[in-house]
Formats: sequence, C-alpha cells, structure tokens
Amino acid sequence: MKTLLILFVSMMALRAAGAAGGTAQLTLPAGAVAVASGVYRYADAQGRTWIYRQTPFGITRFEAQAAAVAAVAAAAARPEACANTKAWDDGDAVRFERQGPFGVSRWRTAKSALDSGERACWELERASRAGGKD
Repeated sequence: MKTLLILFVSMMALRAAGAAGGTAQLTLPAGAVAVASGVYRYADAQGRTWIYRQTPFGITRFEAQAAAVAAVAAAAARPEACANTKAWDDGDAVRFERQGPFGVSRWRTAKSALDSGERACWELERASRAGGKD
C-alpha cells in the first residue's frame, strides 16, 4: 500500500513539473547548411555563426567562432597535449600519431577538415621541422 502511495505521489509530481513548463526544445533553423553528418552551420540575423549538432539527446548549439577560439586557447595553454603527438604531411591530409595508455593511436585527417587542436599540433610540428629540430 505504501509503495502504491509513493508511486502515485511521484507520478503526480512529475506530471506537475512537466505541465509547469521547461526548456524549449531547440530546432534546426531553415537556412542551416550541412557541414558533416549531423553537424550544421547557420548564420543568424545578427551575423553570428552557430554550429548545430545532432546528439542522441537532441540538438545542441554553440557559437562557431567562440568554440574555435576556445579550442586554440586550450591547446596553447596546454602545450603538453601536442608534445606527445607527431604529425606528417600526407598529400591533401595530415597523419597523426599519439602515444596513449593502450598503445599508439593513429589517425588521418584531411587538411580542410582539421579541427583547431589538430591544426595547432600540425602548426607546431611544421614550425619545429622548419627550425631544424626534426
């Protein structure tokens, strides 16, 4: 009997919380352009560029420029993130290797698709090779 009462009160509390309102669900704007699978870019009326990403929990939005600046700042603030990463020019792509706790992790990314962290590591690697530190 107590279990039924607790279940009933919980259901009523959840229903009241849902009816009271919550956050509005974010939707993809009509003029959004697909950048990659599940990733869209959109410029609003104020000129700010937003990145929309489809996640298992719904759509998320973040400002494009702020995300790039934050990633570059994080890579610059943590030079050790690139210290154990090696990068090689591979034609129209860049090959990366990083020693991890379970062995060497290798990946290849097109130069046009480098994220800010990969780009920062690639620039550091190119600068060190140009300086003769190969």
